[in-house]
Amino acid sequence: MNIPLLDLTRKYRQIEPDLRARWDETLTSMRLLNGPQLAGFEREFGAFCGVQHAIGVASGTDAIFLSLRALGIGEDDEVILAAHAPAPVIEPIFSVGAKPVLVDKAAGDYGPDLGSVRAAISPRTRAILAVHMLGLPCDMDSLVRLAGENNIPVIEDASQAQGAVYKGERAAGLGRITPMSLGPVKNLACYGDGGVVLTNDDKLAESVRLLRVHGQAEKYNHKIYGWNSRLDELQAGMLRLKLPTLDRDNARRGEIAARYDDAFRNLPLRTPPVFSDRTSVYHQYAIETPDREPLKKFLDAKGIGNGIYYPLCLHHHESWIAKKLPKYSLPEAERYARENLALPVFAELRDDEVDYIIAAVREYFSRD
Repeated sequence: MNIPLLDLTRKYRQIEPDLRARWDETLTSMRLLNGPQLAGFEREFGAFCGVQHAIGVASGTDAIFLSLRALGIGEDDEVILAAHAPAPVIEPIFSVGAKPVLVDKAAGDYGPDLGSVRAAISPRTRAILAVHMLGLPCDMDSLVRLAGENNIPVIEDASQAQGAVYKGERAAGLGRITPMSLGPVKNLACYGDGGVVLTNDDKLAESVRLLRVHGQAEKYNHKIYGWNSRLDELQAGMLRLKLPTLDRDNARRGEIAARYDDAFRNLPLRTPPVFSDRTSVYHQYAIETPDREPLKKFLDAKGIGNGIYYPLCLHHHESWIAKKLPKYSLPEAERYARENLALPVFAELRDDEVDYIIAAVREYFSRD
């Protein structure tokens, strides 16, 4: 059996006729930007997330960049974030001239360690960037409370958590502003680049809307200097088609994860953290084991796709070192980078494929 870590073709085959019809409608009209599909997606996704404003943009990287701009973060300001985040999260911080300040990962959780965040706050801190890693919401109440005590906004990156739930609410709009990638591998995914910014703050929403269209208040009248970041009609129409099945697809990911949890319970590995007040959407199902490299080779030989999220902490990237940025010792984040290994968990996996993956992992750990 050959099972990829992610197979985008399976979802595409399910929606292909409706998707082609929707794209044909858009291409026939040649209304390619700022049309009814974008307006419909923004309205529907905002309602889905329970957030007043959803603003479609060109990518998740742009979503973070525009969020930082809207908050007025710039030269020499500091933004705190956990070191075990994907590299694109840090690029917009540099792009606005701010400085990233890295903190450790919380033990037994995917979010930042609260004590590390508290110790990192300085007079220059202008934001805490909380990343909902691998589909699991951060402990937002604690982060928002700490940020509020210091009058610092929380930027809530929910790129890997579309549809996730925190204490009965969607994991979006819990911070001051929520940038989100909708790229091809996300739970709610474009077939190309795309992103969205969500907020309940009217002024921030107005600022992001202005920034994404070159700062034009009206055509040829640039109120501010902005950016070019538009979610096009083809992608917006496709996202509208996928949105009604997002909860169902996420529930299927949860079912697969629950089967893995049960099957691996007595094995010498860590399964993803589970909390009674948070519902993960399992963007990835990552186990943790010091045996990662030999296990990875074993699964490769069995034809089972797998991946590492992520093999390097942000302060270990060549780009960080080349900038002569500070050195850190962040033991929990560094351990996680060494030990995590993701197994297939996409919604279209068949039960027999899940059985095969479980049997392979159990076989590896049962060897003499």
